[in-house]
Formats: sequence, C-alpha cells, structure tokens
Amino acid sequence: MTEIKLYKSSRNGFKLIALSLPFVIIGIWAISKETFGTFDYIMGWISLLFFGLGILIGVFTLLDKRVQIIINEKGIFDKTLKQGLIKWEQIIEVYPIDINNQKFISIVVDETFEFKKNQYKWTEKLNYLVGAQKLNLNLSQIKIDENKLSELINKIANSEKNERLNFIRKFSSDKKLETNYDYTNFIIYFLILIILVFISLQNFIGFMSVIILMGISALIVKWYSGTNNKSNLYKYARIMTYLGFLNIVVLFLFFKIYDSTSNKVGLKISNEIETYKSNFGKYPNEINSIREKLNLNVFQDYIANKIEYKNSGNEYKLELETFNNNQKEFDNELKEWN
Repeated sequence: MTEIKLYKSSRNGFKLIALSLPFVIIGIWAISKETFGTFDYIMGWISLLFFGLGILIGVFTLLDKRVQIIINEKGIFDKTLKQGLIKWEQIIEVYPIDINNQKFISIVVDETFEFKKNQYKWTEKLNYLVGAQKLNLNLSQIKIDENKLSELINKIANSEKNERLNFIRKFSSDKKLETNYDYTNFIIYFLILIILVFISLQNFIGFMSVIILMGISALIVKWYSGTNNKSNLYKYARIMTYLGFLNIVVLFLFFKIYDSTSNKVGLKISNEIETYKSNFGKYPNEINSIREKLNLNVFQDYIANKIEYKNSGNEYKLELETFNNNQKEFDNELKEWN
C-alpha cells in the first residue's frame, strides 16, 4: 500500500544533545574540581543529572525509528493520539497551529468519529483557548512543513476515493527530493559558532558585540512568541539566540580548560627551574631548553611559548599573556597564575 510515513527528525535529537552536553561537561568539571559538600559541587551534580537526562532523551530520539504518523488512502494514523485510524470521510478540515513554538495540525472531525480516549475537561478548555481541536497531530518532533501537510490533508479529505492515491504518491515523490538539509544546516551553524567564538576571543568589544547581537535576537524571538506569524526574521533570530548562548558556554569551557592547562604548564616549568637551581646553584638564564624536554602537547606548547621568563639572580618571574591581553604572574605558593 502506498502511504506516507513520518518519523522523528534527527535534528531534534542532535539539538538536545548539543544544548545538554556543555552543561554535562561543566557538571563533571565542578564535581572533579570542587570539594565534597560545597555549593559548586552540589550544583555540578544537579547539572550532570539534569542535562545528562537531556542527552539520554536526545540519544533515544536519534535511535527511535518508529513511525509517528501514517497517511494512506484510508485515513490518518498518529500513534501518539491513541485514537486509531481517522478516516478521510470523518475529516471536515484541518489547519496548522503553533503552541509555544511547537507545531501541530488541528483536525476538525464530524460526529461519526468516536473518541477512544476521552480528554480531561481542563485539556479541552486549554485546547479551546489556544484555538486547537480535540485531535491535534504533533509535528514538533517531525521534519515536515505543517502548511504543506495541512494543504495535502485538506485536498485528500475533499477529494474522491480514486484521487487520494495520486495525491499521496505525488507528495511522497516530492518529499524524496529533499536533500540532507538537517546535516547541511548543522555544518553551517557549527561554522557560525566557531566565528562567534573567534570574535568573542579577540577582545572585550568583540565579546560584547556578540552578546548584544544575541540580546537583540532574543527580543525578536520574544516579540513573535505565541503568534502564528513566524517570519524568516523570527527563524534566524531564534537560531542566533541558540548560537549566542552556546557561544557563552563554549567560552566558559574554553577558559576553564585554558586556566587548568596553563596552571599545569606553569607548575611544570616552575618545578624544572627549581630543579635546575638545586643542581647548578643558580636559576637558568633562559627556559627554552626546559620547555623542550617537558614533552608538552600542542595546546600546552602553545601556552608555554607565551610564557615570559625573567631572572633577577636571586629570584625569577614567570609571566603569561592571556587571550584578553592581560599579564599574569605565576604564584609558586598557590601553584597558579594571578
């Protein structure tokens, strides 16, 4: 039987994982670095458990290959509705509706349709307030144009039996022509995120420019929220808001990793300098030879090359120029850069 089968979109799974993963990393970081029982330690566990659940849901969405909605010449079946088959003869009309940025198609049926599962009174009242029906196809997890699908359903519902199969075949054929739009978009978004991070790392002006752009985008999203008029401006503003938020999270993780790595590099070089003095009775004149024998990785070596060594005879200083062009001095007692 020729039919249209709609599945969960992998985009939502990837998006949920992408949004949750940074917070899981932050949670693991806090648990490993903070003292047991402290506020940051507890918040680390809360972040790990809550957003870890988000990753599990995202993975489940990626692996869930079950059919969500089936459309054939007999009618429509949505497994989430648990109402069985909705026959074409029972459908009066359908229309797309947006509820809190979630896409639905509301179905108006005639009196011959028997509901297998009755709704609660408060659910019926809520549906009425938002302009929905008792039957609503949930498209929030499906990659499909709700307007085109609504148009198709209305055409089939108002057509003769012998015409239904042609509509379904044509729609299925058009749908197969779609490219891997999700994956292409993810690559584009990833490149934009890299650009935002690069701009933010340049200086304070660059960082604030990204923050202001994110704030304006968030205001545009808020302005359109709750309306059915979702223009391209809303679409791109929403994307920019997500990317701006991810930019902040990536920057936080980057600086945490940078601080931790620079402290380890500073400690290694400091220990080698003290060992050199113990062996030769004086501090070295330079530390290039020390850096070369530390077997540092690429990132550690990059930081080590930014360290400036100053020897005054009786004492020495290690100074590091950070990404925001500030100068830090290594504290041998605290074992960190100040």
